[in-house]
Amino acid sequence: MRFLVIGQANSGKSALAEELAVGTGDRHRIYLATMKVCDEEGEKRVRRHRESREGKGFITIEKESDIPEILKDIAEPEDTTVLLECVSNLVGNEMHKDRKKQNPGENGMYNDDKEIFADRIAEDIGKLSDNVHNLIIVTNEYPCEEGYDDETRMYVELLNMVNDRLMAKADRIYDLRKG
Repeated sequence: MRFLVIGQANSGKSALAEELAVGTGDRHRIYLATMKVCDEEGEKRVRRHRESREGKGFITIEKESDIPEILKDIAEPEDTTVLLECVSNLVGNEMHKDRKKQNPGENGMYNDDKEIFADRIAEDIGKLSDNVHNLIIVTNEYPCEEGYDDETRMYVELLNMVNDRLMAKADRIYDLRKG
């Protein structure tokens, strides 16, 4: 089953996703962390998330991109729930990884076809979902606001495109967006 938990920052997405994962009844629970820790604030956030998962039976796998690669490490996928936290980090990581491949050493924008990019990220998540019993996907939604620089605007657009694809394929959606 594919669950999608979508909301804005600090909307309770993580707590709900953990509750859903524990409630699946699967023997194995994997927390797939996609956040690239770059500073002290990121380290604090990771620490808070680890503390919130203590005692809930999660095995943490940190993977910033190419997430289907974790499938080789899952012994009993038919009895495994994966909690993917978070698509917004994954999109940013993949966007910057692709940019480096296209323009090594440059600060240029991601310039691949947006549809291809969004399809690829959604397909990677789909591969994971197709090969485990339950996948719980956590993602953010950011408004498209005036004043964003070109890179931030591109990121928000790509994230929204991936989210649209994930919503279309989800078995159950938990919408924590305000408004």
